[in-house]
Amino acid sequence: MNDFITETWLRANHTLSEGSEIHLPADARLTPSARELLESRRLRIKFLDQQGRLFVDDDEQQPQPVHGLTSSDTHPQACCELCRQPVVKKPDTLTHLTADIMVAKSDPRLGFRATLDSAIALTVWLQIELAEPWQPWLFDIRSRLGNIMRADAIDEPLAAQSIVGLNEDELHRLSHQPLRYLDHDHLVPEASHGRDAALLNLLRTKVRETETLAAQVFITRSFEVLRPDILQALNRLSSTVYVMMILSVAKHPLTVAQIQQRLGEKP
Repeated sequence: MNDFITETWLRANHTLSEGSEIHLPADARLTPSARELLESRRLRIKFLDQQGRLFVDDDEQQPQPVHGLTSSDTHPQACCELCRQPVVKKPDTLTHLTADIMVAKSDPRLGFRATLDSAIALTVWLQIELAEPWQPWLFDIRSRLGNIMRADAIDEPLAAQSIVGLNEDELHRLSHQPLRYLDHDHLVPEASHGRDAALLNLLRTKVRETETLAAQVFITRSFEVLRPDILQALNRLSSTVYVMMILSVAKHPLTVAQIQQRLGEKP
């Protein structure tokens, strides 16, 4: 792609939900309005070449190769968390917790991360299996799960992020009062709900499993919550998929615009 990417093209081809990540062709050029749109939505921009390498622009807008998850362009020396000594040759029993810390593969934090990885894999599969109306939702869920993985891997706070324009508070309200906002009451999954609801329920339960493992890792025995941002994000993602399930069985499913209108109405 040698043409300029415009604001119109971005709106037509991406959800542009705040706080998400967007991948563009490596040779893409952005119009000023397109770049302003991406920056205003706090989108992380990466450029992807034909060999699968990812780049970000430096201060002079020159492409710099980075790690796909951490966005880092450095390779720090990793040390064993237990003995604090540099790991020159990585044994099969150790793996990275962060870029500079290695832990035993029995570490519970890796169990959480593996389940999070499974949730991402299931989301990608549903992106292939489910029809177009669900694609914006699934794209943002995939992005949010990836950002959770990134925040855990680099030990940084997890920024706020909307799903199809709905914030965490709105998603919480929808999942707790579906009859009021979605024209369908709470449901217990069953075969009569159909294929979409069944597939979405697989994702919902995987996200819940990930949340419970996160609680085991990030809530101490004295009930100190180490990563409330990650725990809340996973909880709201579970709510999001539940909302999708309800929309999938509703006789006349509402659009996101209609849902937002109802959320803005006074009781």
